[in-house]
Amino acid sequence: MKDIADEVGLSVSVVSRVLNGKADEFRIRTETQESVRKVAHRRGFSVNQIARGLRLNKSHTIGLLIPDISNSFFAKIARSVENFARRKGYSTILCDTENDEDIEKESISLLRDRQIDGLLIAPVGRESKHIGAVFDSGLPVVLLDRFFDHLDIPYVTSDNYRGAYEGVCHLIQNGHSKIGYVQGIPDSKPNLERLRGYKDALRDNGVSFSSALICGQAFDERDGYSSAKKLLDGKKTPTALFASSSVGALGVMQACHEMEIKIPAELSLVAFDEYPYAPLLSPPLTTISQPTDEIGEMASTMLLDWLESGRRPETAEKTLETRLVSRQSVGSP
Repeated sequence: MKDIADEVGLSVSVVSRVLNGKADEFRIRTETQESVRKVAHRRGFSVNQIARGLRLNKSHTIGLLIPDISNSFFAKIARSVENFARRKGYSTILCDTENDEDIEKESISLLRDRQIDGLLIAPVGRESKHIGAVFDSGLPVVLLDRFFDHLDIPYVTSDNYRGAYEGVCHLIQNGHSKIGYVQGIPDSKPNLERLRGYKDALRDNGVSFSSALICGQAFDERDGYSSAKKLLDGKKTPTALFASSSVGALGVMQACHEMEIKIPAELSLVAFDEYPYAPLLSPPLTTISQPTDEIGEMASTMLLDWLESGRRPETAEKTLETRLVSRQSVGSP
């Protein structure tokens, strides 16, 4: 910047204001701005963001932790966050924790070493102590999708209870009374709420609950496959399944194909969360759609407003509505 200032005959402070986008704020003439930018371009000048961040104690960078980038739900959220942050002048560093708490802890440490300004986390969901410690240290943190009741950390999520309740009621309204539940990570908040919705829908419609009809350990295709194999090969074979995730439902459909069980003629299926290719599957899959773009943008808004104002969001808990998308994977038993 000193070389540029010498060439155009201006002070370093004027050059700095032009190159940092503050020319209008300090009423620097348009002709002066153009001269500075022309010389800067010819010299190949770019702002050293690391040095600038150290000087201002602000990097204009946020971290985003998600459990599984191959899951379309989290991929869409990541895209929403990155797009919104870019429009607001922030960069995003994305970490895929692979549903592993050790990787989650390592990623948080890595991002803090990079001097991020704030953190968006979709937690693995089992352990919370390390996330609470980061929040207590003073770093702004907002949680996505999964959260912890005992931590006073702002979050944005879907109405997992209502979505599951409506999905199971839809199966009951189509005549089903033996409905299995293919769950995700058992102790995670979304799964607990979806399980609660499943149980309450059965109770409110006079359908008896059986723990033998619940199976699963993860929100992924492999677990959906193995859970379906167990549920459909037992003594209490259900006539319908409610899958806690759309990728888990893909595993269910693969198991049904191998076992020559036809959907929906022999088994009805509803999945929580919309899958991009759900309308193209055979049969098209009935889903509980979540507002992924809204989740990502709302969480980003909460975090960036916090960073700009220095004040924690006044409304720190956001629960967004889900929507039942009825297709051809549900029929009569």
